[in-house]
Amino acid sequence: MSGNNKKTLGLLIIALILGVVGAGLATLYLNSREAELRDLLTPKHKMVAVVVAKRDLVKGDILGTNTLAVLEIPSKYLDNNAVRPNQFESIDGQVLTQNLNSGKPLLNSYIGREFPLDFSDTIPKKRRAITIQVDEINSIAGLIRPGNRIDLFVNLPPGSDTTGKQKSNEVVPVLENLEVLATGKDAARDYEEKVRLLRGGIGVRPNQSYTTLTLNVTPKEGALITIAQDKGDLMALLRNREDTSGSGFIKVSTDSVRSHAQAMATQAAARASTNNINGNLVVGADGVIRTKDGKVLANQDLIIGEDGTIMTKDGTVISDLGLTINDKGQLVDANGNVIDPNKIKVAADGTVITEDGVVLGRPKTLQAGKLTTLADGTVITENGIVISGAKLNKDGMLVLADGTIVDPNDIVIKADGTIITKDGKLIAGLSAENVGLPGADGGPAGSGYEVEYIVGGVSIDSVATVKKVPLLE
Repeated sequence: MSGNNKKTLGLLIIALILGVVGAGLATLYLNSREAELRDLLTPKHKMVAVVVAKRDLVKGDILGTNTLAVLEIPSKYLDNNAVRPNQFESIDGQVLTQNLNSGKPLLNSYIGREFPLDFSDTIPKKRRAITIQVDEINSIAGLIRPGNRIDLFVNLPPGSDTTGKQKSNEVVPVLENLEVLATGKDAARDYEEKVRLLRGGIGVRPNQSYTTLTLNVTPKEGALITIAQDKGDLMALLRNREDTSGSGFIKVSTDSVRSHAQAMATQAAARASTNNINGNLVVGADGVIRTKDGKVLANQDLIIGEDGTIMTKDGTVISDLGLTINDKGQLVDANGNVIDPNKIKVAADGTVITEDGVVLGRPKTLQAGKLTTLADGTVITENGIVISGAKLNKDGMLVLADGTIVDPNDIVIKADGTIITKDGKLIAGLSAENVGLPGADGGPAGSGYEVEYIVGGVSIDSVATVKKVPLLE
């Protein structure tokens, strides 16, 4: 064999050896990767089958194949109280006592093992049920439902006290916040009714006629009700289930009714004797604010504008809120409540309210707020009101024809289109066009609508279109 042939044979042998080695290494790598993938796909914990909710279930649902399913979960997440598939027969037909979300394991503690055989089984321990007679009025026209809460009062007829003095009728609180167990024969804790109530009242009969209410009471409360029934006529007052407030009185008698009527008459007389502030206040030469008949205003912290507009020091217009002046020179609302102008504020929707939340109304004026310039140079407010007689500079300020700079936050737009400052001065040459604000009597001043410049499309620089929308209530 020649030298070249020997060399070629040697190379072939080496190539075969390297091929075998490479194939072996590739096999080892693939086997290793396969083992890694198998390890990744193999659960770290043993999977255990449990019974879960097939859908969202509510308290009172019947447990069965249409409400439950079987699902495998890792054993590390298994609750010792979870129901297993081999326990299904023992829970089939039982009642769920807790709301259960879809896919959540059912726990033994969520199962009502004992279904009440009759109404007495539904009464909590140490409590009692008592039934009282009601008529159409006392049943709130049949609107009292099982599960509602009521207050009981008794209307005591006229009688005499221990001294022999004749007494008038009295209404006295008996018990408060009582749970209604049943109306007639419909009971909240009866299973079928209970489920309907828990599901938002679906299927509950809207019209019910009954003459009795069965209440959840203590033995002592039952005795009180019995005595009250014997002494007078019971009154049931329906209350919000979340309301925990009390009645706030011991008794109401005929004398109380007369006193209340007198108080209302006094309040009405006080309102009638007041004067509306709109156009009735003037500033004297001494700077004192008085009514036109010379009565000094008790609170001098007001601003009377050049045109008669009455404002607080921060510019809130109050001359069109229906306020009046009582005989002491105080500002009062329609109910006679004294109003301190320093303690009122404007809500986000423009409503004027007192510091303690009493709503005074919504003035027929508008704060200019943020201004914008359209492509044609028109200046509009964020509410779509057109401002004439000024341009808007880069700082968002109004520049009048004479070069005067006005802060938009310091001006008030009136119903007639005139614009004044918050200290009551009329701004010459500046006006609001196409405002359409309601008039002083609450009616429309023109169209009753504002002209709102809605930017055609989305850009503020595009052509503006006109749309009528209500401005003020």
